[in-house]
Amino acid sequence: MYDRILIPIDGSDAAANAIPYALDAAKTYDAGLYTVSVVDTGETDDDGEKREAMYEEFEKESKAMVEDVIERAEREDIRTTAGSIAEGKPHRAIRQYADEQDIDLIVMGTHGRRGILYPLRRSVTEKVARWADVPVLMVRLGEDED
Repeated sequence: MYDRILIPIDGSDAAANAIPYALDAAKTYDAGLYTVSVVDTGETDDDGEKREAMYEEFEKESKAMVEDVIERAEREDIRTTAGSIAEGKPHRAIRQYADEQDIDLIVMGTHGRRGILYPLRRSVTEKVARWADVPVLMVRLGEDED
């Protein structure tokens, strides 16, 4: 059913909470696990120096997160690919990566926020789920974990 599963990670508790679900799905379906971390450069202007500085600042942290997921997957004999670091608006970068890698399922964490202001600040996870061409498994962070 699923041959290629993507787990986008950003260092948040919600993303970390989704990793075991992605590992379990990959193991269940004998699927390859893809990992991407996005450096959000979507709010910067076109200044190349500013963008480069932002990318360098978060690149090391992103690489460490990606390598951690790959190591966890390999310990469970799950096929992995080299993790990737992308840049741009996170929801767009994740969807683009999923399209380029022919991903079948995206597993993402979410805080599950609600309320009157929620429509004004929709989450990256919701934006990916709303516009992705593949199923998105949204793993909600428990209330006691928030």
